[in-house]
Amino acid sequence: MGELRYAVGGSPISHSLSPLLFSLVFHHLKKNEQIPNLTPRPLRLIESVHVDEVLGWGYIEHDQHNPDWAHLNSRLDLHTTQLTRLVEEVLTRGIHPSFEGFEPSRRRTPVSNYLPSQYYGEEVWMNLTSPLKHQLQSMAFTAVDKGMDILSVNTLRWTGNGWYCATTDGAGVVDVAIHHGINVASGAVLGLNGGGGSARSIADAWLESGGHVVSLGGRRKIDASLVSKQLADVEQLDLLVDFDGTYDGTLNAKRTLIPDYLPLNRSREEQELALSVENTTIDGRWMLVGQHLESWRRLWAPQCAEHLPTLEQLMSWLFNCELELAISRSKSMEE
Repeated sequence: MGELRYAVGGSPISHSLSPLLFSLVFHHLKKNEQIPNLTPRPLRLIESVHVDEVLGWGYIEHDQHNPDWAHLNSRLDLHTTQLTRLVEEVLTRGIHPSFEGFEPSRRRTPVSNYLPSQYYGEEVWMNLTSPLKHQLQSMAFTAVDKGMDILSVNTLRWTGNGWYCATTDGAGVVDVAIHHGINVASGAVLGLNGGGGSARSIADAWLESGGHVVSLGGRRKIDASLVSKQLADVEQLDLLVDFDGTYDGTLNAKRTLIPDYLPLNRSREEQELALSVENTTIDGRWMLVGQHLESWRRLWAPQCAEHLPTLEQLMSWLFNCELELAISRSKSMEE
C-alpha cells in the first residue's frame, strides 16, 4: 500500500478549488476500485512565488507556506475527515441537467505510454498555478507533452523513480469549448488577450485541435508561433479568453471564458444558471474542471482514463460541495 501526497502551489492560493477537485476525483476512482493501493495524506496548499519552494515540499514534506483555505477559514490539512465525509456524500448525487454539454465529453487515449502502469511506495502529485507555470525548466523532469517547450507546466508527478510534468490548461479548455457547442476542429477562432503560461497552453492545444488563434494584445502578447490568423482577417470570435481583463471588445465573441471563478453568493438557482452551458459567459470553474481532469488523464492516472468522471459530473459535484462548504462556513461564523 503506497502513500499519496497532493499539493497545489502558487500565489495567491487560499481560494484554490483544486484540492476539492482532487478529492472528488480520487474518491470517485477509489469507490470504483480503480486505485486501491494508494492512501492519500492530508491535502496541502503551498503559498509561494518560487517553484523551488514548492518542489522542496515534494522532496521533504514540511509545514511552511501553509495558508488557511478560504472555503473553511482554516488550514486545509486540519479538515481531512470533514472533507472526505462531504465528498463521499456528494458523489452519490446526480448531474445537474443545465451542466450537460452540447457534445458528449471526449474520451481520449492518454498522451504518454511510458509512465509507470502501477504505483510503488510514495507518490507525489502537484498542481502549479500563477506565477509558477513558466518557472519549471529543470532537466530533472521528464515532460510527457510540450509543457516545458512552451514554458507552461501546471501538473507534476513524482513516481519514486523520477519527476514527470505536463501542461493541461489547453486540453482542458478545448474540452470545455466542445462541451459548450464550439466546433474547434472546423476552424473555430479563439481570441486571446494576454500571453502567459495558461494562454500559451490553450493556444497550442487549440491549434492542434484544428482551430485558429488570434492575438488581441495584452500586457504580454501571445508568441507569434502560436498565432494562426491576423486580427484584420477575423470578423467574429468563437471564443474569447481575456486573461488581462483589458480587452476593449472590438471583435464580437459568441462565447467568453472568464479565467477566474466568481464567488457563489447568489441564490442556488441563480448560481446554477451562471454555470449553465446555455450561458454565453463561461465561468472559470469550467476551465479548472477541464484541466484537472486532464491532469489525471495525462499524468497521474492514465490507466484510469476510461473511468474518470465527465465534465458535467465533476462540475455538478464541485457545485454541490461549494454550496455545502458555504453553508458550513456561514454557520460557523454565526456561532
